[in-house]
Amino acid sequence: MGSYKPRHLKHEPSLVSNLVSKRGLAVAAATATVVPVIATESASAAPVSAAAPVTARAANVSYGASGYYVTLLQQRLNVHGSRLVVDGRFGPATYSQLVAFQKRYRAVVTGTATDQTWRALLSPNPYRTSRSTTTTRPVATSGIVSIAKQYTGVPYVWGGTTPSGFDCSGFTQYVYRKAGKYIPRTASAQQAAVRRVSTPAAGDLIFSGFPAYHVSIYVSPGYEIAASRPGTTIRVKPIYGYKTYGRA
Repeated sequence: MGSYKPRHLKHEPSLVSNLVSKRGLAVAAATATVVPVIATESASAAPVSAAAPVTARAANVSYGASGYYVTLLQQRLNVHGSRLVVDGRFGPATYSQLVAFQKRYRAVVTGTATDQTWRALLSPNPYRTSRSTTTTRPVATSGIVSIAKQYTGVPYVWGGTTPSGFDCSGFTQYVYRKAGKYIPRTASAQQAAVRRVSTPAAGDLIFSGFPAYHVSIYVSPGYEIAASRPGTTIRVKPIYGYKTYGRA
């Protein structure tokens, strides 16, 4: 007659095996490198490190997505000068700042966080990462002043974006484009798109207010070149009042 074995012990080996297997999976998961693999996460955004690595080919993250990788995207855009609310939702503001980033660093402009865009976002020098996509290399920032001075005497025109007449942000955008750098159209959008600096260099942008209502170009200590107001022309003039500075 066979030995009796209680029913609750008959499957003990398989239970132990399962526990061991689950423990192994838990250890593997804890040590695995996480990379973006899906663009439509629905989990609520959790705080993530702005330096979190993406070490393999990243999946696209596009408009309407939410979750961890949208949070990471927003944080990295903020590292490069954006001022997004980090909420883990890929909405109009995130889309706008992503497009601005792609244009600024010569990535292919898709409005989607592609593999190329992730590499630029995670690089301390995005331009170096992305410059192979263009044959036009931006001039040194100091060269912006030389370009700007070519338009000395051009009249201020509200809404002007050409050498027949400029307003303040129309002038800075035009000069930067001539230098091979993209910045948005308005003073406040330019302020949001560039990286804030405490010590300006020639060619950096100068902002009045926050959000900015006026923008000009830093020439040298105490001086700027600007399209100031109706009835004036573009000229180099002293800097007055409290200002903030940005570098594209």
